[in-house]
Amino acid sequence: MKRLLVAVIAVIFSLGIVSSGLAAGLEKCEKCHKGDKAPDKMIANAKIGTAADLMKALKEGPKKGMHKSLTDDDITGAAATLGLK
Repeated sequence: MKRLLVAVIAVIFSLGIVSSGLAAGLEKCEKCHKGDKAPDKMIANAKIGTAADLMKALKEGPKKGMHKSLTDDDITGAAATLGLK
């Protein structure tokens, strides 16, 4: 019984960590990008299909100055959350 309880607690803890990590993927984006400028709408309008496309758009695009505080890990996390490969 104790082993089952420990296993259930471990699974719940793991799911909590995974879900908080996914939410953090867009946390920095959503500080500025809301409504029509939400990240999912922006990538659809800009026809961004891969994580590499997103990285290039944010690092080299016309708004690169606005995104210079984002790390590669931030962008990769956002791409994963948005379902970009």
